[in-house]
Amino acid sequence: MTKSSTNSYSTEIAFSVSLNFTFNPQDLCSTKTLKNRGKISLLVLVCTAVPNSLQRQTIRETWGSVASSMNNTGYVRLAFLVGATSNPLYQQQLEQESLQYSDIVQQNFLDSYQNLTLKSVMLLKWVSEYCPDVQFVMKTDDDMYVNINNLVHSLTRFPIKSNVMYGVLFRKAKPDRNPRAKWYVPKNQFDGDVFPDYLSGTGYVMSRDVVPKLLDASTTLPFLVMEDVFITGLCASQCRVKRYNIKGFAYWRRPPSGCAFKDTITGHHVTVKDMIKIWKELQKKPLICRPPKKKS
Repeated sequence: MTKSSTNSYSTEIAFSVSLNFTFNPQDLCSTKTLKNRGKISLLVLVCTAVPNSLQRQTIRETWGSVASSMNNTGYVRLAFLVGATSNPLYQQQLEQESLQYSDIVQQNFLDSYQNLTLKSVMLLKWVSEYCPDVQFVMKTDDDMYVNINNLVHSLTRFPIKSNVMYGVLFRKAKPDRNPRAKWYVPKNQFDGDVFPDYLSGTGYVMSRDVVPKLLDASTTLPFLVMEDVFITGLCASQCRVKRYNIKGFAYWRRPPSGCAFKDTITGHHVTVKDMIKIWKELQKKPLICRPPKKKS
């Protein structure tokens, strides 16, 4: 990416913050339906591609059903974040999906890998504007399995409830300077030798109070295509947000079984078939898990 294109991306961030939402379920975070009012415990926001309707539906029917089974009126809420598409058929299908479930958030930037950072900034903007009464916000992807019950239970036990982010923490990671690499970072995007501490973008949780801080920081820092380094590293460091490595979060693939997810929070590279299998096995009462075999 050239310097001019980097600058244009930085301008794009500022522009995207000013954009309106094409689809906006702004009542999704309403607390009027809560029995005892108060705050929503957890808002889960899944970054997804426009064509991935099967992944979204499977999440609604499996690990996301904690929210969707209650029509997004309980203490856990679920929504999906997408960018724009040039395919009118996909857009029409997305509109029908939005009308049916009222859980799609869309903003008018091209939905692409290069624009994942813009999608994360969109997340910050939407939560800042429409979700004031939320305790924690989770960002994750549509190829993740999230054990919501374990996550909520863990959040109640964590002593720090403000100015904090939780997930898989990377320390002293170095930028890849190989132009052919997937996560190539040119010097004009980041000229340091070591990234600040950051959390894996596959799944992290933040207290609601850090959201507007990160949003403000995103408009002042040089653009970086690696959205997790940008949001949870550069922006969080500028805002002095505390970040913690939490056992149970994973950016790697776990075995697709109920036993593998029984005592964990997240796992990556999960297919639709995997989600269904894991979910069904976790519903078994009791779920009998054999201890792993010892290596000889």
